[in-house]
Parts: sequence; C-alpha cells; structure tokens
Amino acid sequence: MLQTDQQNARPFDPIIFWVSASVTVLFILWSIIFPENMNTTINAVFGWTTQKWGWLYLLTAFMLVVGCLVLMGGSYGRLKLGLPGDKPEFSNFSWFAMLFGSAIAAGIVFWGPAEPAYHYMSPPPYFGGEALTPETGANAMTYSFFHWGLSAWAIYAILTIALAHACYTKNLPLNFSSAFYYAIGDRIYGIWGKVIDIFAVFATLGGLATTTGLVALQLSSGLKYQYGLELGTNAIYIIIAVLTVIFTIAVYTGVEKGIKIVGDVNMWVFIGVWFFILVFGPTIFLINLTANSFGQYLLHFLPMSLYTAPGVEGNWLGGWTVFYWAWWMSWAPFVSVFIARISKGRSIRETIAAVLILPTLGNFLWYGVVGGSGISFDVTAILKEHGVESAIFAIAQHLPLTGILAIFLIFLITTFFVTSANSAALSLACFVSGKENPGRNLRAFWGIALGAVAAVLAGTGKLKAIQTASIATAFPMIFLLLICLWGTFRGLNRHIKENPDA
Repeated sequence: MLQTDQQNARPFDPIIFWVSASVTVLFILWSIIFPENMNTTINAVFGWTTQKWGWLYLLTAFMLVVGCLVLMGGSYGRLKLGLPGDKPEFSNFSWFAMLFGSAIAAGIVFWGPAEPAYHYMSPPPYFGGEALTPETGANAMTYSFFHWGLSAWAIYAILTIALAHACYTKNLPLNFSSAFYYAIGDRIYGIWGKVIDIFAVFATLGGLATTTGLVALQLSSGLKYQYGLELGTNAIYIIIAVLTVIFTIAVYTGVEKGIKIVGDVNMWVFIGVWFFILVFGPTIFLINLTANSFGQYLLHFLPMSLYTAPGVEGNWLGGWTVFYWAWWMSWAPFVSVFIARISKGRSIRETIAAVLILPTLGNFLWYGVVGGSGISFDVTAILKEHGVESAIFAIAQHLPLTGILAIFLIFLITTFFVTSANSAALSLACFVSGKENPGRNLRAFWGIALGAVAAVLAGTGKLKAIQTASIATAFPMIFLLLICLWGTFRGLNRHIKENPDA
C-alpha cells in the first residue's frame, strides 16, 4: 500500500512520464530529420512482424474471443467490477455510447463504406472469385464483418475485465499495468509495471496521432469532394488544430460533462444517418446483403480466424487481417483503461455483452447498410480516382438531401473522433498518474500533446509510414494479451475461491 500512497501524493509518475515523453520526442525527431531511413526501417519491421508472426496475431485474437465467451457465459459473469456496494455511474445508453465511440472513433465512418467496396473490386483470397459480381459483393461484406466483429472487440474486452476487476476490488491505481496484476502480482509497482505503462503511452500517442491525420485527410477530402473547398497546403494543420481545441476542451471539463455529452450526441446522429441511408437507399438489397453476410460470417468465422493465406503471393494478410488486429491492439491500452474507468459497478457479463456483442452487431448493421450502399451504387471508380477517404461522400451523392447528409457525416466523423481523443487523453493521464480522476491540467496536457504529435507526423508527408510504425509498436501486445488472458482466469478463480458468495 506504500507504493499506492506515494503515487496518490504526486500528480504523475516521473519515470513513466519522462521516459515516454523522451521516446516520443526522439521518434518525432527521427521522422523529421531522417524520413527515408525511418520509412525504410519501420516498413521492414512491419513486414517482419506480419509475415513471420501473422499466425500468432490470428491465434491470439481467436483465443481472446473464446476467453470472452467463457467469461460471459460461465459463473464468472456474475462477478462485479467493484465492491458489493458499488453502483454504475452512467446510464446504460450513455455508458454504451461512450465506450462504442471511444473504441471505433471515425474508423467506422471511414472504413464502413470503403472496405466492402474495396473487397468488391479486389476479392480477398480466402473467397477468391471474379470482381464486381453479386457473390463477390456478399463475400466482401462478410470479410468486412470479420475485420470489425468479435475478434476485434475481444481485444478490448479481456483487458477491460482484467483491469477493472483488479483495480476496483484490490484498490489498484488505474494504470494499464494493473491489468496484469493477476499475472505478475505486486511486480506491477516495479520495473515491469513501468515498462508496460511506458509502452502504453507510446502506443497510444502513435495510434491516436495517425488516426488524427487520417480523420483530417477524410475531412479535407470531404470538403473538397462535396463542396469544392480547398484549404491549401495547410489544410491538414488547420483541421488538426480545430480538432485538438475541441477535444482538449472536452477532456478538460471531465468525463461526465465533456465525453458523456459528446458520446450521447454522436450516437444519436450515428443512428439517424444509418436509418436515413437504410430508408432512402436500396433498402431490400441492404437487408438481404446484411442477413446473408451475417450467416456467412457465422459459418466461416473459425476458418477465417485461422486463415494464414498459404500460397498467396504478396502480403494480403499483413495488409488487411493482421494489420487490423495489430491496429486494434495498438488502441487497446487506452481504450481498455477508459472503458474500465466508466464501467465500475457493472457485472462481468453485462460488460462483455456491451464491449463484445453489442458493438459487433452495431458494426454489422452500419457496414451492411452503408457499405452495402457502396456496393449497390458501385463507388469503386470513385475510390480509384479520389481514394478510399472519399467513399462515404460518394455514397451520399446517390441519396436525397445530399448536402444536408454530408453535413451530418462531417459532424459524425468529427464527434466520433473527439470521443476517442477524449478517452485517449484521459487514459494517458491515468497511465502516468495511476489515478481514476487525474487532474485537469494533466488531462489537458495530453490532449494538446496528441494534437501536437499528430501535426508533426502529418507534416512529414509520411502519414502511411507513420501509421505503419504505430502498428509495428503494437507487436508486444500479442504477448501481453496472452499473459493477461491467463492471468485473468487465474485471478478470478482465486477471487471466487476466497469470496464464494461474490
């Protein structure tokens, strides 16, 4: 308890803060001064991790799904993430809206219309077949479901359960390293815990900074494609600056006032946009495609989960499935801390249902309707000409009230991202302070830091390379997740034995 008392007496852990900050600055300087060397190095690392270790990414994600289902369906599900008297802080709707928005950001708005259309014109090798056929369209949607389904969300769910249960029943600091208490015990207070938290800070900064650049690229493309507005060479900087101001103010006001409001609003807009496209788009086609792809997903889940693309030339698996799993893993530290932060008082069963099952179904509905519209309207030519970032706006061109719909889409992209950036800044403050409610200034500092890093990285002109770097940094997460999976069951079994009435 001495370590915890000492940690509570200071605003942040100096080792975690200064080491992670130094590593981040060195990486930024490397990307600016030696961009070609950086690009070559990280691409080599990415190729090595995806081609040599791709099978382990796949196996780990599959094992996490199985682990989550056992936790939810077994006797573990009744355990509470907290003490017997703890009650949930947020309503069910606000709770789900915050965790859903923080975990997917604008990624679902970006890839929802783009990925199915891409697979439609370039069929995944697992299914093969001829491009731009009805069968290929169904297969394209099935693989999109797979990339945004149970496997992805299981990565968040396991870490959330391990972290929340340990923190709220053992009075541990809300650090990412606390998720490994049931595996390594009090060593989370020593060098191993600090190494884990430093990695979490670096991965979060890299992952969110590249996502910020991606969102800025999509917003810039949307303004140009939809309205003919060009902000010039400084477009990325202007958009990143505006986004940074918004999410820094929101995170400064605190979870309840800032993130809750943003989360509620973007969830309602998300539902409204989905319903509009369903009603005014090719409704029957979308329903049939979604139902058919859901059935194919259930049928092919196991073989797709372990598909290593034997005999396929190139690195398709690394560019898609392994790339996705690694990306989700790079987001896992801050997402799991944030979801744990807002899930105190919930049971393991309802938490896994909210983190694993409901988001998966939500993604399927969004992809089926929005991505299905992209297939029905065949926006593949637009993707080739203007890039995947234009897909959602290309779909809007085929629907009524295009101008108004585009405004809501831009709003949705922005608010979803702000929710994620809020949760990232809050989690970073938790990483370096170990406190459930870190100080406002510390939260604001990390909000500004996220925007500053994003601006610097985007300014290198190597956004794709930096994105690849964030994926490469997620490589240690494979081993951390496996350790966490084992430790979670170990700790919960011990808890049940010591508290039979829990």
